Amino acid sequence: MRTNYLLVCFVALIFAVAPTYAQSDCGIVYGKYWAFVFSTPANWSSLCGADRVVGAPVAFWPVGSTFADSAAVMYVNVSAKDEPSLPEFVKFSQSLFRQRAPNVVFVPVQPSEVTPKLRALHFSASGDPGGNVERITYVEGPTAYFILVLSARNPKALEEAQPSFHELLRSFVPMSATVQK
Repeated sequence: MRTNYLLVCFVALIFAVAPTYAQSDCGIVYGKYWAFVFSTPANWSSLCGADRVVGAPVAFWPVGSTFADSAAVMYVNVSAKDEPSLPEFVKFSQSLFRQRAPNVVFVPVQPSEVTPKLRALHFSASGDPGGNVERITYVEGPTAYFILVLSARNPKALEEAQPSFHELLRSFVPMSATVQK
């Protein structure tokens, strides 16, 4: 388990000195058995530990706005790896969402060229009660499933934020973690 700790420290050091990651307000998020590394997209703000504020371990919004008033936001959620495969997790996750929003429609999206190293499935979603439109990428990590979401108030805002979502996906690295006592 010490190897995981050293890996996390090494990756954090790389992200700390790499100039392309200078925009990042935080770059590594971890729980008891999971972790991920990312870079905050250019011209976006990020908040780690956002679970208390927005219900997600990390949240993003364009510089000059807030999470609450932005036309587009992004966030990453984490789920225990209780389902045996990524497709089964996606089916389970979407069924839970439909319980709260029965009119939501999920449409598979072609695999993104920005995530060739990730085991990921991509969807668009529309029809939630708030009228939002979303791009959702489900990622299988070593010890957890990760849900990366771009949520926008309208299709135009979604398309304008899509390059930033791709930037987040390109930087995303899921890991396992063990909390050291």
